[in-house]
Amino acid sequence: MRMNIKSLAFLPLAALAFAFAGCSSYSEIARWKSNVPINDGEVPVATFLTQNFSYQLLGCIPLCTGRPWTQGTEEVVDDFNVKPFADEATLDNNLASLRHALDVVGSHRITQLRSLEDDCAMWSLLLINRHEVRTQCIILKPEQK
Repeated sequence: MRMNIKSLAFLPLAALAFAFAGCSSYSEIARWKSNVPINDGEVPVATFLTQNFSYQLLGCIPLCTGRPWTQGTEEVVDDFNVKPFADEATLDNNLASLRHALDVVGSHRITQLRSLEDDCAMWSLLLINRHEVRTQCIILKPEQK
């Protein structure tokens, strides 16, 4: 089976369209109703999770990125806002989202903070690299007596 160059010309465009169609940013606050102290008399109020993705052509040319959640008072944000030709999937931006979530919940105490950065170079026929930054923690408040 022989393929010519013209038939492969659509692949970069298809990969770019697929990258823009995917979820680029996700943040969630899941509230708890717990009275069980877990950390020096503090009780869990909520869990927080944020994920930001960025996509690069050939692993070095930024195509698009998700915007970090730093405004609004919604409990759950599933954000399809895409910023083209940028790379904002960083740990600093995820921590800015965490600071905003702490303001929304009204507590600035956390435990079990975990962050993960992951690259997926095998995505979309090796043309597009997906970089993911995920941050999660448990938000605490002092135990009410």
